[in-house]
Amino acid sequence: MKIIILSGGVKPSYKLLIKEINNCDLIICADSGANCLYRYNIIPDYLIGDFDSIDEQILKFFTEKQVIIERYPKEKDSTDTEIAFEKAISLGASEIIFLGCTGGRIDHTLGNLGLLKKCLDLKIDAYLVDDQNIIFINDKPLVISGTAGENFSIQAFGGTVKNLTIKNAKYELSNYDLYFGDPLTVSNEFIGKNVSIEFDNGILLILYCKD
Repeated sequence: MKIIILSGGVKPSYKLLIKEINNCDLIICADSGANCLYRYNIIPDYLIGDFDSIDEQILKFFTEKQVIIERYPKEKDSTDTEIAFEKAISLGASEIIFLGCTGGRIDHTLGNLGLLKKCLDLKIDAYLVDDQNIIFINDKPLVISGTAGENFSIQAFGGTVKNLTIKNAKYELSNYDLYFGDPLTVSNEFIGKNVSIEFDNGILLILYCKD
């Protein structure tokens, strides 16, 4: 089951939102993400959060549309996005697309990157997506796909990635220990359809980024 979680970060464009919605099973809206859906006249399946940053008129509108509303106290140990994530898990998500989960407050963005790790541990495909970026993590060698000239970047997620090898990219690499924050693997390029990424252990953060 593919579930979209829309949160209150930088709003996705209508084009991006429709693209993802047309290929999903459920929409879970976290708090002020509802403001974005209201603007685009899109009705979610669930609206979850403490509702400290949602317009009351919008909350009333979605209530009248019989959206399932789950209200939580403002003082809690989880962010609204994390609560929406837990709901997605309980509903049987096999893939989660996080929209509105980047930009704005960097602390929330970092927390949302942490949700990618939780998804990895649960063997759920998960992506942070906005109009400039697609972000995901992986703990096994993989092949990524793109078009010639398209940018991608790689970072170590939380620790060192041992013996990293990148093949069939503009900038290849062989048996390199990539540590967190190392800029060497920023802004690589596809030269064909596929790039092979191999490593012995660690977790990679993979980013498709465009200006």
